[in-house]
Amino acid sequence: MTAELAENSVRIYRLSPEGFSASYRKLLWQRVITLMGVALIVFSVYFKEFRSSWPALSTASVVEAALLLLFVYCVIALSVLKGRKGRQEAWNSYELVLGSDFLIRRMQNVPELEIQQNEITAIKENADGLRVETATTGRVIGISTTLEGYQDARERLSRWMPPQESKGWRTPSRFAFAYNLLTIILFVSFYVAVRSWAVIVTGLPLLIGMLWFLWIMQRSRHVPKHLKRLSLFSILALAGIVAKMISSIANWK
Repeated sequence: MTAELAENSVRIYRLSPEGFSASYRKLLWQRVITLMGVALIVFSVYFKEFRSSWPALSTASVVEAALLLLFVYCVIALSVLKGRKGRQEAWNSYELVLGSDFLIRRMQNVPELEIQQNEITAIKENADGLRVETATTGRVIGISTTLEGYQDARERLSRWMPPQESKGWRTPSRFAFAYNLLTIILFVSFYVAVRSWAVIVTGLPLLIGMLWFLWIMQRSRHVPKHLKRLSLFSILALAGIVAKMISSIANWK
């Protein structure tokens, strides 16, 4: 009787403090590549607009380029440092509550998410940990291998449903990286395009992809509120894309 009560008792798991550095390093290179891509977009637009007015290798052109490079470097450095601080706070606040028939994830600035055992449609597993899925899009809970007591949590969840091995590029982190890389390529191609057909071919998928991403961000249960608010600034970029596409159609060449 005591053993049965112990198995069905509510347990709270937290992420290992020692595991943060290793976990953050895995994401850091993706963030740096993304930010460098943003820098490439800035340079593409900047040099396209102003290179014709610069005397070749003039002091003014070199100084302007150096200042722009310094500014972009500072933005990247500050973004990485601030991102680390925010992720550290989220890491320390993370709690996974596992009961006899429910699973709850709690984390700072993110809405609490509870999944009942009868809602679960699949438990996926890869090298990074488990992913508890339901039939409702967005109602998923990720469980990292850096969780203190990970094997205990995995064993208890496997009694509900055997974990399935997850392979390929459909893991969330890889999908996000692929999306960011594709967006950067489209952005650079779009802003350096001269022919109207090239503007439309690159602008249309860029517009659809950014609208879709904005919609996903606003609906997600895993994105902090401040990031949701920050994502609204992408509307300015969307307006710029639409304006250039309309101009290209009106002045077709």
